[in-house]
Amino acid sequence: VKEEVQEMKEDVKEAAEDAAEAVSDAAEATGDAVKEAAEDVADATEEVVEDISDAAKKAEETVKKGIVFDYPKDPKLQKEVHTTVKDISKKFPGFKKHFNTAYAYAIFPKITKAGLGVGGAAGKGLVFENGVVIGSAKLAQATIGAQAGGQTYSEIIFFQNKAALNRFKNNKMKFAAEASAVALKEGVSADLNYQDGVAVYTYNNKGLMAEASVGAQKFTYHHGIN
Repeated sequence: VKEEVQEMKEDVKEAAEDAAEAVSDAAEATGDAVKEAAEDVADATEEVVEDISDAAKKAEETVKKGIVFDYPKDPKLQKEVHTTVKDISKKFPGFKKHFNTAYAYAIFPKITKAGLGVGGAAGKGLVFENGVVIGSAKLAQATIGAQAGGQTYSEIIFFQNKAALNRFKNNKMKFAAEASAVALKEGVSADLNYQDGVAVYTYNNKGLMAEASVGAQKFTYHHGIN
């Protein structure tokens, strides 16, 4: 994206220089030549507008092709989210498409258990809509039931539609008491299994993840880059 923006700046600069040159020619012209030079200025100005528009569209298309991480006030969280998506996309190629096709999703890269065995858990993540960060969220859970694979894991929540995302943003999303997340591991289905507009997956890069209970999870959403 940075490269596309830089190209956009260069395109605009070049177009502006062309317009300035046309203006200079117009100032030096006399008689009928003034009219012709003025037309050149108009044409050059139109080209500037078109170049800006084309450059903006190019940047927008680049954004749509991938996931944009714009969270300058929390670079550590940004890096953790990026690493989680990268690992999942590499180990589960068939699952990667959902980051582009889901209406929205929330990624909690590091959910940490509060104690050994059965205990609470907490974590912070980023929320994406149309592939762009729209805010952050905190996850808290009083109990997590049986859990394998160590004390830390990642959780991804996919939203099927706007209604499901809005429930989450309004802190009104509730899972059934017996609800469990699907553990990402070899052989897991590449298709999302939405329930009430939401599909939840857990991931552990050590490959020891078990099904995790999510019925007691609570979320707090914060809009924007905080």
